[in-house]
Amino acid sequence: MLFVVAGVLAVMPERLLRRCAPWRSEILAGVWGCLGLLALVGAVCRLEGGVSWFPVFGMDGPALPMLVLLAFTGGLMGVGQRGLACALTGLAFLALSPLVFGLLAGTALVLLADRGRQGVCLPFAVIPACIPADSPLSPPALCLMVLLLGWAVSSQKGPEAVLPAGIGLFLLGRLLAEVGVLPPVQQGLLMVSGGAVALWGAVQAVRSPAACGILSGVASAGYGGLVVMLTLALAAPVKGGEFFRTATLLATGAPFLALLAALWLSRQDGGLFTPNSAVAQARGSRLALGGSLLLLSAVPPLGGFSVFWCLLNAGEVAAAHTHPAQALCLLLVLVGAACVMALGMIGLLRVGFATFVQQQPVVGGAGPQAALTGGDAPSLSSVLLLPAWICAGGAALITLLPGGWLALVDHLFAGDTPRDFAWKTLARVQFAGSDITLTPVFSVLALAVCVVGAGLLGRAFGVFPLRPAVPGAAAWRDGAPVVQQDDEVLPAPISEPAMPAVWTAFGVLLGAAEQKPTDWPVVEKTSAGARYLQAVLFRTVAWCEAQGMVLILLFLGAGLLLGLFAAK
Repeated sequence: MLFVVAGVLAVMPERLLRRCAPWRSEILAGVWGCLGLLALVGAVCRLEGGVSWFPVFGMDGPALPMLVLLAFTGGLMGVGQRGLACALTGLAFLALSPLVFGLLAGTALVLLADRGRQGVCLPFAVIPACIPADSPLSPPALCLMVLLLGWAVSSQKGPEAVLPAGIGLFLLGRLLAEVGVLPPVQQGLLMVSGGAVALWGAVQAVRSPAACGILSGVASAGYGGLVVMLTLALAAPVKGGEFFRTATLLATGAPFLALLAALWLSRQDGGLFTPNSAVAQARGSRLALGGSLLLLSAVPPLGGFSVFWCLLNAGEVAAAHTHPAQALCLLLVLVGAACVMALGMIGLLRVGFATFVQQQPVVGGAGPQAALTGGDAPSLSSVLLLPAWICAGGAALITLLPGGWLALVDHLFAGDTPRDFAWKTLARVQFAGSDITLTPVFSVLALAVCVVGAGLLGRAFGVFPLRPAVPGAAAWRDGAPVVQQDDEVLPAPISEPAMPAVWTAFGVLLGAAEQKPTDWPVVEKTSAGARYLQAVLFRTVAWCEAQGMVLILLFLGAGLLLGLFAAK
C-alpha cells in the first residue's frame, strides 16, 4: 500500500495537492522512510510469506534486503516519472509471479529510459524472468539483460542510475540460485558480459566531461563487477564461492550508499562542473561529497577497500584449490578487477579535483570572481543536504560494522552458510570455515593514532609537510594598471595537406580531378539513401515509444510462451 501511495504522490498534479504541494518532497521522503524501517524490521526478523486474500505480492528472503536499499534510493529520486519508476520497482521486488515482475520492472525501465531506441530495447531486459531457469535460452537471455541494464545504468544522470542495477542483480541472483552451477561456456559468456559492462563504465568514468556522467560510469563499472562476482559465487564450481558472495554483499552496503549520496549531490544546482556551483562551494556539501568519495574509494579500510580485500582473498582460496587453467582464469579476473578499480579511482579523483580545487572561491581577485569572497559564497542549508548526510552516515556506519550488515542482507543472495546476528562478529568481516578476518574499526583507530602522532610531532618541532597557502595580491594592487595588448600575433594559417600524385592521377582518369568527394554521384546517392533510412528509423522509434506499454505486454507474452515451449 505504501508503494502505491508513493507512486501516486510522485505523479499527482500540484493542483490536486493544493496546500500540500510545497511539502510533497518531504511527504515522499517520510513515506520512503517508513518503507525502509518496515523492510529493515522484516529483514532482521526474517519475515517471509504473503497474504491469502491477494496472492500476487509477498515477502521472501531476497526481497526485504533489497527493499532496504530501495528505500534510500526512493528518498532521493524526487517526484515525476523517476519516483513512479522507483515505486514500481518496489512492487516488482514483492511480486510472486515472474510475469507480474516482468510487467512492473519493464515499465519502470521504460520510465527511466531516454527518448529513442533505449525505450524500445530495455523491455527485452526482463525477458529472463519469463523463461525457466533451466532452459538453454536462459543464459543468453541473462547476458542480454546484463548488457542492456549496463547501458541503462551508464546513461542515467543521478540516483536513478542504481535502479536498473538493482533490478538486474535481484533477477540474476534469483535465477542463478535456482539453476545452480552453469556449464563452462555459459559461465564464460556471463562473465564476459559483466566484464564488458564494467570496462565500459570505467572508461566512461575517465572520459565523461560531467560529474554525473563520471559517477554513472562508476555505477556501471560496479554493476558489471557485481555480475562477475555473483557468477563466481553462485554459478561456478570454485572453492571460494562463499568469499565471492561475501564480497558481493559488502558491495551492496557502504559503496552503494556512498555512491547514492555522490550521485544526488552531482545532480544538484546544475552539477559540480558548472561555474560557481553552490554544491561545490558550500562547506556542508563539500564535506558530504568528500566523505562519500572516500567511502566509495579503495582507501583502507573503507567500503571499497573491504570489497577488494574480500575479492583478493576469494581469488587466492579459489586459485589454490583448482586446476591450473581455471586458476589462470581467476587470476585474469582479479587483474581485470584491479584495472577497473584503478580507472574508477581516476574518475573519483576527477570529481574530487573539480570540487575541492577548481571550484574554490578566489579571495580578493578582480572581476566577477571577486564577488565570491567570504560570506558572499553560495551556501546550501543543512536541511537541504540531509539526504546526502543520511546516506553518507549510513555508509560510514556499515563500514565500521560490516558484520551486522552481512547478517542483515544474508538472504539477498543464496548461500550455503547462513549468518546470524552476533555481538562478537558485529564489527568484523569473517568468512565461514576460515580464520581470515578484517576489522575496520581497528584500522581506523590505527590510522587516527598515526595522524594525531604526526600532527603532534610536527607541532612540537615546527615541521609540516605542506606549507600554508599564501593568497597572492590582487591585480589592481600591484602598482600599475593591467595593460591589454591588442596587437596579438595571429596564428599561421593551416594549409590543407596535398593529395599524393597517385591519387591525383587516378582522379583525372575517372574524370573527377576538380571535384571533392562530397560531389561524387555515388556519395550523393549514398547520403540520400542514408537520410531516407534514418528518417524511417526515427519514425519507427517514435511509434514504438508511443506504443511502449503495448510492446512491453507483447514482448513479455512472447517471452512467456517461448519459455513454456522451450522448457525441458
